Formats: sequence, C-alpha cells, structure tokens
Amino acid sequence: MPRAEIWRAWCFLVWLSFQRQARAHLMVWIALGLLALSVLIIIVGTQSGRWNMAHWTHPRGKGPTYTQHLDNLGYAGMLPWDAPEASLFRMVHGATATAVVEGSGFLVFSEQIIFQLFTTFLLPMWSVSFASEGLGREREAQNLVWVLTRPIPRPAIFLAKYVALLPWCLLLNLGGFVLLCLAGGAHGRWALEVYWPAVIWSTLAFSALFHMLAACLRRGAVVALLYAFFLETIMGNLPGHFKRLSISFYTRCLMFDRAHDYGLYPDRPLWYLPVDGTTAWLVLAGITVLCLLIGAVVFSWNEYLDVN
Repeated sequence: MPRAEIWRAWCFLVWLSFQRQARAHLMVWIALGLLALSVLIIIVGTQSGRWNMAHWTHPRGKGPTYTQHLDNLGYAGMLPWDAPEASLFRMVHGATATAVVEGSGFLVFSEQIIFQLFTTFLLPMWSVSFASEGLGREREAQNLVWVLTRPIPRPAIFLAKYVALLPWCLLLNLGGFVLLCLAGGAHGRWALEVYWPAVIWSTLAFSALFHMLAACLRRGAVVALLYAFFLETIMGNLPGHFKRLSISFYTRCLMFDRAHDYGLYPDRPLWYLPVDGTTAWLVLAGITVLCLLIGAVVFSWNEYLDVN
C-alpha cells in the first residue's frame, strides 16, 4: 500500500478516534462532577478570604491570629510606648499586615489547592477519564479487531489513539485548571500564570502512562484508577524517595522551580527532597516517550482476541 494512502488512513483513524472520544461516558461525568465541586469549594473559600495567612492562628486552632497578635502587642499596653511611638507602630503594623495578607495569598492557594488538591488528586483522576478509553472503548464496543485489520502498522494505530485522546485530556486538565484558578480570584490568576506549563507536561505523561496500561491490561482503566488513588495520592506524599515513583512529584518540582522567584519552596526540603526543574522536565518527557514505546511494543505483540 502506498505511503500516501497509509498516511491518509492514519489521519482518518485519528479523526475517527477523536470523534469517538467526544461521546461522554461515565468517567468523564465523574471528572466533570469533581470539577464542579472543586470550583464551588474554591469560590466559597475565595469569598470568605481563606487564601491568605490573616486567619492563621498560633498555636494552631486555639491561639490568636497574626493580626490579633500584633494588635495585642501594640494596643494592649504590652510595650511601653508613648503616643508618637504608638502612632508609628500603627503605621508599620498596618503596612505589614496588608503585605502579609496580600503576599501570602499566592503561597496559601498554591499549597492548599494546587499541590494538595489538584496535582495529587484531580490531575491524575481527570487524566484517567480519557486516557484509559483510547483502546478501552474499542475493546468494550468490540471494534478493536476491525481496527487491527486496517492496513496500518500496529505501532501507528497505538500512536493514532494517543494523538486522538490527547486533545481531550489537555482540554479537561488544562481547562479545569483554568477554572480552578479563576475561581481563586487574583491569587488563582497568579497561580495560572506560573503553573500552566507544568500542567501540560504532566498531562502528556499521565496520558501516555494510562494509554499504555490500556494496551497492556484487559482492565487497564481499573488499574489506572488504583494507581491514581494510591500511588499518586498516598505514595506521592510519603517521605524519602518513595514519592519519586509518582508523576505528581515531578509536576510539583517543576512548579516549585517556576515559583522559586516568588519565594515558594517546599515546607520541609529535607523531607520532601525535590529535584530541579530541568530534571523534573526531563523525567516527565522521558516517562511520556518510554510509555509510548512500551505500549506500542505490547500492542504489536498482543492478539486482542478476547474482545467480549
């Protein structure tokens, strides 16, 4: 078969697979439900002013807030200041409190929403929604044998499925990330400007991994869900080097590297043991390429006769 015809057949397969991915299924509705719930929670937190350190207490949960501590220090007579000194303190206190409230918003939003909620939970869960369906839907609909009889090499078929599902994964992950950040107000828009490249690279890696699992395993979607729940959510937050088995770890390292100029670092660097941004980017790119190569090889060897 001429190469031009193979190329046209491959492009048609990409377009056909892209259209099939557009048909919403259960996993997509669950992902959209998680997105709606997360946006609602962030909107409530934004309206209540939760994305700053003004409400933080010391000791946590029972002590005075930062603002109250300064008020008590200066206004309750704890310091023997005269009227001019007290006036100067009030000026400094007002400027300091404002700077803390405004400057800490980006840090608090990044820690509570981006790192704890989005990177380790929502991002892998959303990626499963489309990435595990590139081959999984074909097997469930008993169309995979028909696809394999097309005059296209099997590695090219595997790659075509990945190319077709990738726009949907990017739309859900990056689009959901944009909505979460916009719901966070000014601090969220700041986070969107800093972190969006890390979301794209992480989506490429997650999509390739879950697409590979769909080619290697009959119930690849189930295994992908277990991976997202346990390895990414739990192991990704363990101390030591265990977290380096998770993609979200390198995503957060890439985010830390981009936010370095804004004063954002891991709370406990010796416990977290981050890698630099270049290393994180290379690992994410390497995971993407390696998963696609392994998946293409396995997809070429398997018979896929058990389509029922």
